[in-house]
Amino acid sequence: MTKEEIIKAIWNQFPDLTLRQSKQIYGQTIDLIKNTLAKGESIEIRGFGNFNLREKNPRIGRNPRNKQEAEIKERRVVTFKPMTANDSWHLSCCLPKRARIFSQEGLIV
Repeated sequence: MTKEEIIKAIWNQFPDLTLRQSKQIYGQTIDLIKNTLAKGESIEIRGFGNFNLREKNPRIGRNPRNKQEAEIKERRVVTFKPMTANDSWHLSCCLPKRARIFSQEGLIV
């Protein structure tokens, strides 16, 4: 799903909103997520997953083309952990009847 598809889905879900208002809602939501992560805070969206910041230590990497070693600097990365397999029943309302979710434990939906 693309940004424009999300905006149109918001617009279709709430008929009282204009397309411009739907774009603003999308933009403000994304900005809120970005700003929260920039502060070093994590984000938990129940039934969906968690966004966290992780510190990565500097290390020596290798250029795959010429095999030369290069230093990779310390950095922060955003990680996303989807909801657990036990919580995937939340998705069953949104999936087509034939869709199935598999996990390491086996068939979920």
